[in-house]
Amino acid sequence: MKRAVLILLASVIFLVSCVYTERFDTERGRYLGESGDVLITVDVDALKKSGESALLAQNELVDRVDRVSLALSSEDDRVSVSGIANGLLSSTEVGTALIWDPSFIRASDVPKFYENKRNSLKAGVVEDGIMLFTTGDYEAEYGKLKKRESAYVPEMIWNAMSSSLAALYVESPESISIPELDIPEETISKIEEAVLMLNDTGSALSLSGTVLMDDESSARTLCTLLRNLMVQRIRREGGKLDIRALSGIFTYEDSEVRISGYTLSYDEVGSMLTKEF
Repeated sequence: MKRAVLILLASVIFLVSCVYTERFDTERGRYLGESGDVLITVDVDALKKSGESALLAQNELVDRVDRVSLALSSEDDRVSVSGIANGLLSSTEVGTALIWDPSFIRASDVPKFYENKRNSLKAGVVEDGIMLFTTGDYEAEYGKLKKRESAYVPEMIWNAMSSSLAALYVESPESISIPELDIPEETISKIEEAVLMLNDTGSALSLSGTVLMDDESSARTLCTLLRNLMVQRIRREGGKLDIRALSGIFTYEDSEVRISGYTLSYDEVGSMLTKEF
């Protein structure tokens, strides 16, 4: 599965590096995905301007893309991807780039999109400023974005996510594989909604957000688990433990777990992104 994901991402990178982009209608990203899917949005432009673009050093996204949003779903050990790239995208440029690539064929005229014969990745321009790519049903995703039907992420939450360097949203996940965090599936299954946001502090990345559990007992369990994982990490790295300060990073009230100021280095985040989803 890891190889399949890497091939898909390589194809996505090719697509979005073929065109010139600027900021344009990023709100459409909240219509990607459905309950159980992991939705990730990344402000590539802000990452580039931060001067810490190592996370994107292996591709042309740094130069070409303003924002990319992805919905990831996993079924029967297979990962499906649907996403959009935002900017001033030209249907003519996208079509020209894909039609000359031997791995892509023109799959449909209405709506117009192209398909990669190797991995079933489909791509096309929905309208000015929005390019859609998916390994699923292109026409269904196209209609959903065009009509703005069934938004997965609430508008207020999406606005907060869009103001972050990167953000993740998931509702009622059956399972999530998060590298470096050994969270039991039993605990994951009790998550009702999670919103995580990553921001640049100048020297590192700061993680904040909320995780809504099914009850207070589950919230207490998750909070304790996260605190223990953080302490283990600090000890492993030979750092100094400040229990009072650390206790404020993961807290809970009723069924809600709150994360505030959990620091990650760019290298750590880069390591997570290169591991299997």
